[in-house]
Amino acid sequence: MRGRTVTKRARRPWIALVLLGVPVLLAVLGPLVAGDAEPRPGALPSQPPGAGHPLGTDVLGRDVLALVLHGGASVVGSALAALAVGTALGIPLGLLAAGPRRALDETVMRTMDLLLAFPGLLVLMTLAATGHRAWFWLVAVAGALQVPAVARLVRGAALAPGSRTVVEALRMQGHGWAYIHLRHLARELAAPLATDAGGRFSVVLYLLASANFLGLGLPASASDWSVLIERNSDALFTQPAAVLVPAALLTALCVGGNLLVDRVLARTRRTV
Repeated sequence: MRGRTVTKRARRPWIALVLLGVPVLLAVLGPLVAGDAEPRPGALPSQPPGAGHPLGTDVLGRDVLALVLHGGASVVGSALAALAVGTALGIPLGLLAAGPRRALDETVMRTMDLLLAFPGLLVLMTLAATGHRAWFWLVAVAGALQVPAVARLVRGAALAPGSRTVVEALRMQGHGWAYIHLRHLARELAAPLATDAGGRFSVVLYLLASANFLGLGLPASASDWSVLIERNSDALFTQPAAVLVPAALLTALCVGGNLLVDRVLARTRRTV
């Protein structure tokens, strides 16, 4: 029994890498090898897989395989861009709140609490109603909604007893704010931020996919996987590949990312 358990544990990283690697590779290499996704002459909408269309056609008569190969870039790119926005804004705010000024800490944290009160989809619905449906707005809002969580994580790590003692010692030695926060604390925060980024990627991906599925983000003609699911949902029983293939890729991306984060956490726990 113990040998079987060890074998299963040894395979888990490969499962995570395969689940995460397939959609990521499609996102990176897909647009380079994909053909034209526009409807070909004589192509009918919602056709099952057949000659010339390995995955069939969508409701507009476009080749589903070409759409899938094109659509991954926007999914992964949007999630990474929103994650970068949240991290870039959350880290300095968290470090600012962890400083010696109590009033500044309260101001930053109460502002973060206010941002946490806004439901993400409601904000995106408001933007869509005002005509702000561009990729920029979708990524900016999704990234801004991650700032409070990232700022809280950074503040908590910077205020940990061990970090606080070292910071006080460095401050007594005459080191400035930039040296303490950008050199010392940056190294201390690298591990928790990397771990959080892995799980937060799935959160951002879920928010962006939900927005696109509800028609709040990218236009209906986009080849994004979540848009494909929404556009072809009515043809699920007549042309299931147009819905199930992008849905499976989105699921693999989320599950693979979560499994990889869990694996990293388990390995870190064993080494501590």
